[in-house]
Amino acid sequence: MKHKLNKLIEKIYSTIYKTIKRSSAYLHEPEINQNDITMVQKILKSGYVSSVGSSIAEFENKLCNFTGTKYAVAMTNGTSSLHIALLSSGIRVQDEVLVPAMTFVASANAISYCNAIPHFIDSDINSLGIDNEKLRIYLEKNTIIKNSECFNKNTGRRIFGIIPVHIYGFIGDIKTLKKIAVRFKIKIIEDAAEALGSFKDNRHSGTFGICGCISFNGNKIITTGGGGALITNNQKLANRARHLSTTAKKPHKFNYFHDEIGFNYRMPAINAALGLSQIQKIDKLLKAKKTLRENYRVNFKEVKGVSFFEGPSDCDANFWLNSIVLNEEFVEYQDIIIEKLINMGFQCRPIWTLMNKLSPYQNNPSMNLNNAKNLEKSFITIPSSSFLCKSNGNFKFK
Repeated sequence: MKHKLNKLIEKIYSTIYKTIKRSSAYLHEPEINQNDITMVQKILKSGYVSSVGSSIAEFENKLCNFTGTKYAVAMTNGTSSLHIALLSSGIRVQDEVLVPAMTFVASANAISYCNAIPHFIDSDINSLGIDNEKLRIYLEKNTIIKNSECFNKNTGRRIFGIIPVHIYGFIGDIKTLKKIAVRFKIKIIEDAAEALGSFKDNRHSGTFGICGCISFNGNKIITTGGGGALITNNQKLANRARHLSTTAKKPHKFNYFHDEIGFNYRMPAINAALGLSQIQKIDKLLKAKKTLRENYRVNFKEVKGVSFFEGPSDCDANFWLNSIVLNEEFVEYQDIIIEKLINMGFQCRPIWTLMNKLSPYQNNPSMNLNNAKNLEKSFITIPSSSFLCKSNGNFKFK
């Protein structure tokens, strides 16, 4: 087995090298060009670098135009956006919120910030989204509808909503999920942190529920350094989100009056300036991501022992991160394979540790998570920066 394992590791390494034409690469790096630098310098020279700069509103308008939404509220990161989304949507203390166990911890943490309870559900193997059929059966068995609200029969708590997470940019069967949400009287708030530029049925991620949340962290499709945004077509929700994320301060020329407990979550202008430059090239970045994905897909067909994860065919994904899936015989060696690939120069990682395994969430309500467990132990995510697509060995946008 040792020989087979070493052979597989060498083959994975050589396939990544063949695809990106370089001997080392991080998992995902931002594309920074001279225009990005110029835009940030312009804001620095203006002196309006905090949350009062004009670049914030400009960036929000660009986001609305790109995503096809009426309103966008730029914030400090995707986590704060999700926190504000939940509060603005009417979550109450001790509500339960359905969320995949297979997600980044921010999805669960944002629920906890509201003094609510993450309730973990299983994933779909083909899309990495929610297993809708499993969810439907689970809700039929474990919930009851009272006064047009959904309650957990086991805990007595209200189930306020559900957070589908568009992992690696893939949008799952959101149409079926919406039908389930309507039937069981629960709200959909999309965690689209990784899905800027992903579409399904000609609709952008984050537009299927009452609102969606996007991240502009340094490792995302475009970056503002840190940063995130709430997008929605609901004016009342957008106004509430803007108010809460601006310390709940009532507008006034000079007085500081805050009518409730708010949060200092508004995106600084210096970050928005970088976002304005970044979003100008998003179409080129998405095109490069698709090229890289296709090259990986073709090249990994020759590798025995793994399969390239393609995702759902009915989703126009942004292909934020590319992954391979280990065959059953190699699953137990996942950590060894990842560590060796890192030592050889390619930063790789598994999907996150499941939320129900983390210390803060081990006692939370949860459905059977067999699919998520299988995905957790078999996935390896590989270098996916936009400039790694094959074009004279080093593709960059200037």
